[in-house]
Amino acid sequence: SDNSEIQNPGRKDNSGRSLLCNIPFLLMTVGNIPFAMAIYISYTYLPSMAVQSGLSFSDASFLISVVGISNSVGRLVSGWLADLRWTTPLGITIITTAAACMFCSLLPSGQHWSLLVLTSVFGFSISAGPTVSTPLLVDLLGIKNLNTAFGILTFARGLAALVGPSAAGFILDSFSANFFLPFYIGSALFGLSAFLHLIIWCLSRNTFVRRDGYLSL
Repeated sequence: SDNSEIQNPGRKDNSGRSLLCNIPFLLMTVGNIPFAMAIYISYTYLPSMAVQSGLSFSDASFLISVVGISNSVGRLVSGWLADLRWTTPLGITIITTAAACMFCSLLPSGQHWSLLVLTSVFGFSISAGPTVSTPLLVDLLGIKNLNTAFGILTFARGLAALVGPSAAGFILDSFSANFFLPFYIGSALFGLSAFLHLIIWCLSRNTFVRRDGYLSL
């Protein structure tokens, strides 16, 4: 067995199929589906909702840039927070996803400057989930399973990004033309994602793979 380990130093402990039998990882994957759906629903319908709230087309389009800028800042901050000893990637994910749930539901109530502020905070709050997913996977599964696990997670996110806006558009066409509705749907999806990650915390708080051996770069 020693020779096989030398010949295959990159061998992973589990196959993709066995990873899908890992309950915390399965919950994380499922939890990322509503998270990604909510993000892309919000991106897609934010300008239309802003126009419905009274903003001009140019100001409404500018809100996408505001989300992007605050999201970039949030990724830097959340990455720094995840590296601190008194924080955990899972804790950051739960808190920021719950915050995204709240601010997504508040976006339709914004008017002009308040909408700009809400959009900035919303963009900041949704940045942490994708940023800390890599260290969270390491905590849950160990570094050897990171490549396979991240591939599965990325596939789930891509599928959600494809389905989310289309599903929201179908609901708008079938039930209501009010562009506030997608944000209430997004808020519910963020809430579901936060709840699933909270279950992961309840199941895995005593079984995380520790990262004490990491070196600061």
